[in-house]
Amino acid sequence: MATTWSPDLRHPVYATRVLCEVANERGVTTPEILAGTGIGPADLDDPEGVVTAWDEIVAVRRLLARLPDDAGAGIDVGSRFTLTHMGLLGFAVMSCATLRELYTIGMRYFSLTTMHIDIKLFEGAHECMLEINVDHLPADVRRFFIERDIAGIVATTTGFAYPVIQRYADEIYAEMALDEETMRPLFALVPMRDIAFRRAHTRLHMPRAMFDEPLPQSDAHTLEMCIAQCDVVMQRNEQRRGITAVVRSKLFRDTGFPTLPEVAAELDIHPRTLRRQLADEGTSFRALLNEARSAVAVDLLCNVGLTVEETSKRLGYTDVSTFSHAFKRWYGTSPSSYPRR
Repeated sequence: MATTWSPDLRHPVYATRVLCEVANERGVTTPEILAGTGIGPADLDDPEGVVTAWDEIVAVRRLLARLPDDAGAGIDVGSRFTLTHMGLLGFAVMSCATLRELYTIGMRYFSLTTMHIDIKLFEGAHECMLEINVDHLPADVRRFFIERDIAGIVATTTGFAYPVIQRYADEIYAEMALDEETMRPLFALVPMRDIAFRRAHTRLHMPRAMFDEPLPQSDAHTLEMCIAQCDVVMQRNEQRRGITAVVRSKLFRDTGFPTLPEVAAELDIHPRTLRRQLADEGTSFRALLNEARSAVAVDLLCNVGLTVEETSKRLGYTDVSTFSHAFKRWYGTSPSSYPRR
């Protein structure tokens, strides 16, 4: 079983609210973080608010562009997550009978979590291994989300899972792709003695018996009630995706950026109808096109290694200055100053 991530995946807004809190403490304002996203400051206080995974990535990029040293920023954000932030899913997680059931519930309701990392479970006769992967994410935000999501998992589960983890502490082995200086403070909170850093993969090896050890706060009745409500929330969030997700997927194709009439033709609808449907969902074709261009711009600059001039041309801008102004509007800094990771 593995997670299913997409740019249109909708997450609870509280993770972005915590991101803004950390940014404010580091001298970056909330409007600076949210610029270029579909998130407004008022949305951060909506208890039922959701944001797209892509808007979260844009917000993280804006924070990273303003921090001279971003190491540990993800841990700072993730360590502030609590089960109460997760609402009904938090109660469901706390009511699980075993770590295996907790993993199953987490994957089933992945979009109700805040996670961007991909988690896969591999089982042997005597050992289980959880592997964390971020290859599906843009390269410049991978480190942040590994930090944030691992910190979030530790912060939200250690409280009730600690007795089980402590019992098997000598038999748990962790491999981390990140460095010890960044991650050691986090793992100091978890009773694991065998941790290797700067490895090719991020993996957690544990005895199979630990995965099936009863958790102290399990409650089958509470779990059943919470799951029923989580299904309702999942269905409601899915219905919100609509035409925006379809258009966004077409704008992220490798063949270039299609025009609105071209997308409408592919969908077999009139361009005016497409404009109206997007407006009904609170967006526009121009906004989605800018979103796609901003994503590809960072990829071409940071991962492909193109120059500012080459990137501008690839994105279809007639001159470099227009592209530079657009980039600064997206990320608050010029393309030549954007951190190359």
